[in-house]
Amino acid sequence: MPSTLAIRRQIRSVRNTKKITKAMELVSGAKMRKAVASALATRSYAHCAWDLLQHLATRVDRALHPLLAVRPVRRSAVIIISSNRGLCGSFNAQLAMKGIGAIRRAQEAGAQQVDIITFGRRARDTVARHGYTIHADFPKADITTSIMDIAGIIHVITQGFSDGSLDRVDIVSSSFVSSIKQNIEAWQLLPLVTEGFVRTGITESATKETAKKDSDFSQFVFEPSEQQVLGHIIPRLLETQIFQAVLETEASEHSARMMAMHNATEAASEMVGDLELTYNRVRQSAITQEIAELSAGRAALE
Repeated sequence: MPSTLAIRRQIRSVRNTKKITKAMELVSGAKMRKAVASALATRSYAHCAWDLLQHLATRVDRALHPLLAVRPVRRSAVIIISSNRGLCGSFNAQLAMKGIGAIRRAQEAGAQQVDIITFGRRARDTVARHGYTIHADFPKADITTSIMDIAGIIHVITQGFSDGSLDRVDIVSSSFVSSIKQNIEAWQLLPLVTEGFVRTGITESATKETAKKDSDFSQFVFEPSEQQVLGHIIPRLLETQIFQAVLETEASEHSARMMAMHNATEAASEMVGDLELTYNRVRQSAITQEIAELSAGRAALE
């Protein structure tokens, strides 16, 4: 049985760890509130932009803009969005494994080459450890505040798809649901197709509202011309989808980290309680033994 001194040292160590995890929980909570506010502020616009892209893909001539093209997939790209730091449970591992699954599905579907693009160090390191080559890696801030932070990804995707070097683009990201639930998803960004494809994260009410307005889309008039309007709006709407995916993933990341630190703090409290109980038992056993020895010595003297 350990000595009382060793148990006291262990209790002190666990209490110090508890202070650290509690502080990290508070910091993650503050970051989570900021990230969630950013994600929710743009979510409705991003969903409407996605609906508009789906409408455009089915209502206009795809030859009017290269980003509307649909062709056989010979080369595809998978964008994996993750965090730079750990201590958020299995969040990054799930993103990386979902990304690896998307890569394998693309290869099984006949893609001759799959370009892996990472935004966040954790997914990059995990995918690289599985033997995959990273085509491009972009630095990521702790909290993305501007669409210019993802300008590099946007340029690579839009330029590659426009010139025909990329035939399909998938994104692996997380959708924020609540502080205790995040949905890891892999969804197709390009080409813009609607048949047999449903992107998660768009609410049922938004889908019904879109279906209600679907018949009115033919009444829209493009000015000055379809080609000029599409050339300006489609890249902007695609930027919005990538930016929203980053915001949702960051909100999920900080939520997962806050919950992980909260659970670690509670586990430390339970451990301290168990150690204090063990300490009292050891101390009581030592006192009992001392009393027994004193009683035995007195009886021997008598």
